[in-house]
Amino acid sequence: MDNKNNNNENINEETPKVITPGTDNVENNKPQIVEVTNTNEVNQKTVETNTSQNNTDNVVPTSVQIEENTTSKQKKGHPVFLVLLMIFLFAFVFFLPDITNFITDYMNEKTGVNELKSGTMSCTFSNSTDNLDYTYDLSFKYEKNRLKSSRMTTTSRLADTATDSSILTERENSCEFLKTVLDENDIGMTADCSVSAAVQITTQNIDYEKLDMDFITDNITEFEGFYPEYELNQSVTTIEQELENSGYTCERNER
Repeated sequence: MDNKNNNNENINEETPKVITPGTDNVENNKPQIVEVTNTNEVNQKTVETNTSQNNTDNVVPTSVQIEENTTSKQKKGHPVFLVLLMIFLFAFVFFLPDITNFITDYMNEKTGVNELKSGTMSCTFSNSTDNLDYTYDLSFKYEKNRLKSSRMTTTSRLADTATDSSILTERENSCEFLKTVLDENDIGMTADCSVSAAVQITTQNIDYEKLDMDFITDNITEFEGFYPEYELNQSVTTIEQELENSGYTCERNER
């Protein structure tokens, strides 16, 4: 009886064995026996490991980490943004003349005003009386639509029904008188005259940048019929509209 009790106590005091079906370290095809000293300790370690993993997964990023991540993304985006900006600026500068012309043409089309254009404008008008047929040819030179100089050629031709040609002589004398005054005084205006049996031509040239209006005003009698109607930097568009309203036909040749 005592022997049986002793045997039972020896069995209970033996350390429990765990049989693993692994194939490593297998001797003679027998399952490996791993000694476990304390099952509670194994279970505790397993719980701690799982808890540690869960805590790691549930970590909330701090504001510093968020700021660092945001800053890192911004730094990565900066080079791309700068390259795109440089490309845009280069394209804008390269195509600026075309862009300016496009905008100017669009505005001119909408308003009918050629404020940035330079060139010449020619206007013509014809009229007749009982004795004469008149033709007025006007030419204006301008820069950015601002008047710089002009030429006015008046052609007087005897009408077919005219019976007196003395009117041509009178017009030629008036032209020659003006020419003499202008030749003696450099005031920015010149005149040329010519006459034939049936035609008299008077040409008046004005450089508005040199025109001396004080001299003309003081000697208004000599300039009767030849008084300048326009002034320096006057809008050629305005001149064009006024002439066309008076019956002139105008045409521009711009560059």
